[in-house]
Amino acid sequence: MEHIEREILLAVLKETSKANYVRMEDISREARVPRGLIKEIIREFSENGLLKLDSESIVVDCGQRLKIALRAVELGSDIERVARFLTWAEFEDFSRISFEENGFTVKMNFHFTWLKKRWEIDIVGIRKPLIISADCKHWRQKWSGSASLKAAEKQIERTRALAESSKYLMNKIGINGWKYAYFVPVVLSLFPSQYKFHERTPIVPILSLNDFLKNVIVHLKDLNSFFVSYDT
Repeated sequence: MEHIEREILLAVLKETSKANYVRMEDISREARVPRGLIKEIIREFSENGLLKLDSESIVVDCGQRLKIALRAVELGSDIERVARFLTWAEFEDFSRISFEENGFTVKMNFHFTWLKKRWEIDIVGIRKPLIISADCKHWRQKWSGSASLKAAEKQIERTRALAESSKYLMNKIGINGWKYAYFVPVVLSLFPSQYKFHERTPIVPILSLNDFLKNVIVHLKDLNSFFVSYDT
């Protein structure tokens, strides 16, 4: 049964990559599973919040597509195959929504120059006194291991540069009037890494981002961060 569920999930990911809905019969054909069995399994997926049933159609949103991808991997699907059906845009969109739902102002693809070097940060989340500096990694097969550690080290470097230059970028960042700020580097991954932290920098699976943001201020003392005072 797990093999059948896996193929159905992959078919839903593939068929909804360009539209947020697909007909049940199309899933049956793509997954090569009888329509009667498809209905039974899809109903279970709907009850578990993986998708929504609308008559003879399946409807999914960005968050559900990510949940479907994770579930397919848990059932044994190849990570690289699953990742091919997910776009960079929906990965970033889900991240942005999670930040906004937790009260952060969000700046995407934030560019700045410091010490004659051009820097870019995928997501900067601002909620006084926090500035979350996040790197989004739509990694595939080789994400586990040293790649995640190198990503964390590079994000620490980017975040340090942002913190050091922030006194000259207060208007651009959107922190005018702040007396101080904590800059926190974070790496967001499509799928879980074997490491949760590196040098006290969190490596957060995308579906755990909401919980991380809800509790980040509580655990701030345990996280790698750069404190900047703006008192003159």
